[in-house]
Amino acid sequence: MAKVTVMIYTTLRKNLGTAKLELAGGNVREILDRLCDYKNPGVEDLIHDPEGNIRQHFVLTLNSEILDNKKTASVPVKDGDILHVFPPVSGG
Repeated sequence: MAKVTVMIYTTLRKNLGTAKLELAGGNVREILDRLCDYKNPGVEDLIHDPEGNIRQHFVLTLNSEILDNKKTASVPVKDGDILHVFPPVSGG
């Protein structure tokens, strides 16, 4: 399993109490599943819809490349990768 740095922003940061985590997994989906298991059970409902899919309003980037939320299980990770998890932002 690869060790990935996960950068966390806004509402997720508030819920997790940290801006950065080191998590292990074989693909982006596994990393996000581990993020959901970390410390606060309410995070899963923020990230996943009722069917268990990653909510489409999240923007995920792996090493600065924007990912398709529907294909995270097919995106492999390697040691040293950086995954940014951007929750929705609104305002006017």
